[in-house]
Amino acid sequence: MDHATLRTTVVAALAEADSLREKLNGLLAEIDGTESAIDLGRQGLWTKAQVALLWDKANHLPGVRALFEATAERPGEKVTFTEILERSKLPGRQQSNEHAALSRISAQLFKEKRWPIENTQGSSDSATGKAEMLYWMDSRVAAWWREITK
Repeated sequence: MDHATLRTTVVAALAEADSLREKLNGLLAEIDGTESAIDLGRQGLWTKAQVALLWDKANHLPGVRALFEATAERPGEKVTFTEILERSKLPGRQQSNEHAALSRISAQLFKEKRWPIENTQGSSDSATGKAEMLYWMDSRVAAWWREITK
């Protein structure tokens, strides 16, 4: 098989895998009784079952717990890294390490480093020159998380 044919075959296989993933996410959504999986953009599609699975594997981390609690309390609103630190009472480095642990757990479970919480780098503070990470949770994910943690 020549290089171009092999490449075309691999690209087609990846497209099929993406299609299968989307169908399986839809099936999970049906099983969970939701109309469809929630598309969080670059964080991908999420179902209630996936949020529950991730939470089950990561809830022992106080920094992850603080991240979920703070963003679920104010769905759709941006929560700063500083606010997460105030809640977790962890040093900044440890909080960051726990976010990295959440990404590793997600990668083990879903083969991708993704969260059911969206995030972005905020603008630079004019006084300090530092930019702070911002986090927010979709209101539907927040409702799922509250049900999961009852």
